[in-house]
Amino acid sequence: MHAEILEKTIEVRDQLGADVKRVKEAVEDKLGEARRTVKRGRRAAEDLVDDAEYRIKQRPFSALGVSFGIGMGLGAALGVLMARNGHCGRRHQ
Repeated sequence: MHAEILEKTIEVRDQLGADVKRVKEAVEDKLGEARRTVKRGRRAAEDLVDDAEYRIKQRPFSALGVSFGIGMGLGAALGVLMARNGHCGRRHQ
């Protein structure tokens, strides 16, 4: 009776060990994929920054105009949103 329980316990232990090994390998594979994805994203971001720097050096006044326009647009949109929500022109007591 004890031998059967011991044998079954060993089988379960071995099966759990195999399952743990498979899960560990799967996790390591996914971590590797995640690391590669982060590296690709970082490289893409660096390429965008390099491209932006190049364009700014080639056409500085154009870049300044675009930046000014974007800033004005965002400022106007923020002003409209704040006025709509009642955050401009009155004090809360």
